[in-house]
Amino acid sequence: MKKIISIIAAAALTVSCFSCSDDEKKKEEPKPTDTAVNEDTGDTLVTEPVYREYSEEDFRTVEVSLTNYDKEPPVDISFVDISGLDFGEKVPICNKAENVQGYYSSGYSMLEDDEEHDWFSYTDNAEKGVATNCCTYDGKFYIVVEYKPIFHGRYDFSLFRYDESSGKTEELYSWSSSDINDSYVETPVLANGKMFYAVFDLEDYSETAYSYDLISGDVKIIYENSGSDEVARVCYDNIGCPSMIVYSKEDYIKDTMRYDADTESFISVKADDMGGDVVTSNVFSGVPFYLVKPDDTAYLDMVSEYYRVSLSYPGGVIIYGDDKMFIVKNYTLIHMYDLEKMEHYILDVHDMGDIAVYSGGFLFLGSMYRDHKIPFYCIKPEFGIVYTIAEGIDCNRISVVDDKVVFNSLIDEIKDIELKSSYVSYGSNKIEKAYAVTIK
Repeated sequence: MKKIISIIAAAALTVSCFSCSDDEKKKEEPKPTDTAVNEDTGDTLVTEPVYREYSEEDFRTVEVSLTNYDKEPPVDISFVDISGLDFGEKVPICNKAENVQGYYSSGYSMLEDDEEHDWFSYTDNAEKGVATNCCTYDGKFYIVVEYKPIFHGRYDFSLFRYDESSGKTEELYSWSSSDINDSYVETPVLANGKMFYAVFDLEDYSETAYSYDLISGDVKIIYENSGSDEVARVCYDNIGCPSMIVYSKEDYIKDTMRYDADTESFISVKADDMGGDVVTSNVFSGVPFYLVKPDDTAYLDMVSEYYRVSLSYPGGVIIYGDDKMFIVKNYTLIHMYDLEKMEHYILDVHDMGDIAVYSGGFLFLGSMYRDHKIPFYCIKPEFGIVYTIAEGIDCNRISVVDDKVVFNSLIDEIKDIELKSSYVSYGSNKIEKAYAVTIK
C-alpha cells in the first residue's frame, strides 16, 4: 500500500492597513495609580503607577459552563470571495537545473526509499501563485501571493492590488531569491499602509527586514542582523499593528519590538531580567506581555509593565492583556483573570477552536488546519453564552483591526507527486474568503 504524506502550508491574516500610531494612542489604557487626597485643599494627588504581584491563589476561581444561544448573535458579518483570482506562475530557484537535485533529494528523510526518483524532471517547473495574506486600503484589496514548491521553500512572493468593482488585479511588487541560500522568513505582513518582510541568508546567518509602502512603492531597510544565531519574525499585535519578535537558536524570545510609524522603524522592548526564559509574548496597544518560565518551576508567570502573576500551568498563548485583565489559552482551556474583581474564569473550549482573540467584551474562537471544519464562535466569557456566527470555517489566524474582528476562510490546493514506492501530496492553504465581523 502506498504511503501518503500531506504537507500543508499556512496562509495569513486579512487586515485593514490603517495607521497604528494614532490608534495606539487612543486605545492605550492608563496604568493603575495610587491616589491620595490633600487634606488642606481637597485635591486628589496621583502618584506613580503601582506594579502588582500576585499568585493564582489570590484569585477566586469561577468555572464557567458554556451554553449555546439560539438567538441572533450581537455582531454583523461580511466577506469578499477572492478564491477565483489568477496570480500566474513563477519558477522558484530550487527548480533551476543547478539546484533541483540537491533541493529535492537532500535532507528529507521521508523520501529515503525513493532516492532513485528523477528530480531533474522538475527542472524549470513553474509553481502557481497562492493568496496567503490580504488587507483592505483606500477601497482596494492588497494581496500577498506566494509561489511555493514542494517542501515549501520560500523563494518567491508578489504583492497584488485587486479592485473589486472592476475585477482587475495588478502586480505591484515582486521578490525572488537569486541564491538558493536566501529565502524570506515568513509570509509578508500587511499593516500600517505597508508590507513588511524579512530575508534570511543561510550562508552567513544574516537577516534583513524591509518595508514596502503600498502607495508610493518605496522600499526601506528597517532591520539588519548579521552573523548571529538570532531569527526575527514580523507579526501582528492585537489591533493589527506590526511587531517584530527576535528568537534565539533555542527558540526563546530575546527581544520584542514594536513598529513606530513616526520613525518608520522597529523600537526594541528588551525581554531582559524577566526571571526566567520567555516562552511566548504578545503586544497589545503597544504594550508587550510575556509568558515566562522561571528557573525554579515548570509553571509560567504572566509578566507585563503592569503586573506579574504566577500561574498554575506550564504552557499557553496570550490572547489579550491590559492593566485590568489578561487572557491565556492553555490547550483546551481559556483562563481569564480580572484584576479588579480578582476573579479567575475558566472556560473549557474543547473541540471549539484552536485560535482566539478578545474584542469588545467577547471572545472569538476559530479552528486551524483541522481534518474537519467547525463553526466560528463568539463567546461572552463571564456568562458562558456562545453564539455561532459562521459555519464550517477553517482559518489560521484571527485579529482585531479598528472595531472589527478579521479572519480568512481557507481552502486546500493540493498536488500529488508519484514516487517509486509512495507519493507525496503537497500544497497550500489559500484564502477563499476575507471576513470582517463588527460588534453591534
